[in-house]
Amino acid sequence: MNAGPQVVRAAVDAVVAWARSGRSVRDVIAANVALRQASGALRAQVSALATAAVTLAIRHEFLLAGDDGLRGLSAPARGEALVLAAAVANGAWAPEDAAAAFAAVHRSTLPFAALTAPAAAFALNASPERAFAREHSVPEWFATAALQAFGEQAAAVARALSQPAPRTLRANLLVVRDRAELVAELAAAGIATRAATYAATALHVDGDVDLFATGAYARGAFEQQDEASQVAVAAVAPPPGGKVLDLCAGNGGKTLALAAALRNRGQVLATDVHLGRLQGLRERLRRARADNVQVAAIGEHDWPEPVRTFAANADRILIDAPCSGTGSWRRRPEGRHAIDAVSLRKLVATQDDLLRRAAAVLRPGARLCYATCSLLPTENEARIDALCAADSGLERVRMVEVLGGAFGRSVADATGTFLVLRPDRHGCDGFFLAILRRR
Repeated sequence: MNAGPQVVRAAVDAVVAWARSGRSVRDVIAANVALRQASGALRAQVSALATAAVTLAIRHEFLLAGDDGLRGLSAPARGEALVLAAAVANGAWAPEDAAAAFAAVHRSTLPFAALTAPAAAFALNASPERAFAREHSVPEWFATAALQAFGEQAAAVARALSQPAPRTLRANLLVVRDRAELVAELAAAGIATRAATYAATALHVDGDVDLFATGAYARGAFEQQDEASQVAVAAVAPPPGGKVLDLCAGNGGKTLALAAALRNRGQVLATDVHLGRLQGLRERLRRARADNVQVAAIGEHDWPEPVRTFAANADRILIDAPCSGTGSWRRRPEGRHAIDAVSLRKLVATQDDLLRRAAAVLRPGARLCYATCSLLPTENEARIDALCAADSGLERVRMVEVLGGAFGRSVADATGTFLVLRPDRHGCDGFFLAILRRR
């Protein structure tokens, strides 16, 4: 990683802004006027360094200052410490150079050489859960949940969550014939890509080229979307000409993919409680040439009558539920610091409420598709078990039957029932999808 003074300074500004505002590192960098005018390569370097700083903050604060962390420092000093620590961890800076740079600005010292401490340092005077949290830079509540859910594989899951996320595109089949056509168009622009493993529309892009400055982007030939989300849309499998209610559409990534899967036939109704997100979706729909999508705002606890009527006639109801986001921590590292045990319980209550309301209007034969980007069984299998226990008219649709044979088994849980993707196994975000059918 190239981490010259300009990159370090911009990354520090981004980390400080994240700490003060709670906005994602990605949004902070996108809003930076100076960086918008910089080269795509520089923006990519700043983003990579700032993301690493936030990702490894728990680990590095412990190594630099023990369990008390860096709370005693000002926001700029803490931001600089975390960015320099990330540069040391990535091999871009030597510990002594980081220490000298920090001391020159803040007139205090930090032991950056401690960042090379052996793994045994994390277990000093700590429970297994706390040692795991320190070593893998995750909150202690997640360490406890991961050790329970994954056992000996928990460390592999946590290590994968600390790696940079791939840049993945979805070929928009409303504009290009297939993935190969997009490959050729990007290659003509000097952009090398490689086919993803699990989604037929997914491409990985290496390097730091500015994809949004390409003609392919301007004409809607692709969207940025993780491979896990693309596999999930394939599993939703809307019938030709069918009706799909996208209940928690957000910025509309899956809405656009559903519209393309339907080839602009049928109907997709995208809803969300956040009006601002839906307004951004309208522009994305125009560029993607998606003509079969309607957009409607809903309340947190009530749906307008047109939405209820649509839901009662829908072939698919997709709940991309609010969740802890643990499976997407590679690309959204601020999630490590935004969720605690209390907020997790509130999320679970919201998930149950969404499932109950959607199940209440699900017509016979239609499918309810419940998705999260969480790795935690308490947000995934446990929510489906609870709903099915309360509503005997629902049955699980097995993922191996939806996606078929060997491919279905490669992305399903051990029973073949649910879509379960993990960054350590599949290279994409952690993701869960369950499909229920009204008998």
